[in-house]
Amino acid sequence: MARILFVEDEQEVLSTLLKFFERSGYSVHGARTGEDALDLAQRFPPDVAVLDVMLQEGPAGPDGMNGFEICKELRERGFERPVIFLTARTSEEDKIVAFEAGADNYVTKPFSLPVLQKRIEAMLKRVGGARHLYHYDDVRVELGPNDMAIHHPDGDEPLSKREAALLRFFIENKGRILSRDLLLEQVWGYRAGVATRTVDTHVLTVRKKLRDNAQSPRFIRTLHGVGYQFIGEEG
Repeated sequence: MARILFVEDEQEVLSTLLKFFERSGYSVHGARTGEDALDLAQRFPPDVAVLDVMLQEGPAGPDGMNGFEICKELRERGFERPVIFLTARTSEEDKIVAFEAGADNYVTKPFSLPVLQKRIEAMLKRVGGARHLYHYDDVRVELGPNDMAIHHPDGDEPLSKREAALLRFFIENKGRILSRDLLLEQVWGYRAGVATRTVDTHVLTVRKKLRDNAQSPRFIRTLHGVGYQFIGEEG
């Protein structure tokens, strides 16, 4: 599930965007001001940012940041994912300013939601798919097509593809009790009933990289004789 940040000051337009893309299977966040946009981008790093240029009607009014400034600030903060402008500003000068600020695409209003979706899908495909970043207080879990790691304040723990796949399955099934047979089928592609300790070995490794305590777990709970349960709380 790719995550999209929409920055649009018109509440009706923003609501329409959020509803459409949420129904289409995306994780969405919306902001009406530059300050809120930068805060959301920090807390829930998006795979794609879709920005309006002029944010006149939002809470900050005409004195707030415009889309060009938001895009430039995102880039200065190290945001490398696609940025698409979605705006009624159609002049060549505006388009040049947008691309100089770091935009990847420029869409003018009025627009078609399905066409916008196809543009977003094309941008994601071009950069290798969606990157998922989960926040658990001081721990960040990054699961992307190329970068897979657990980030701690004092260092990073890289993940193998299998460890990342296992952790992703845990996160996507938070709270659900997962048997070893189910994990073997879904993560390894093995048939149920295969006698192997590979699940337990990988869970132990992932738990160590999360710096989780098996006796007082914060992320992965062991249910002896049953399986495992992911209990991490994003925040």
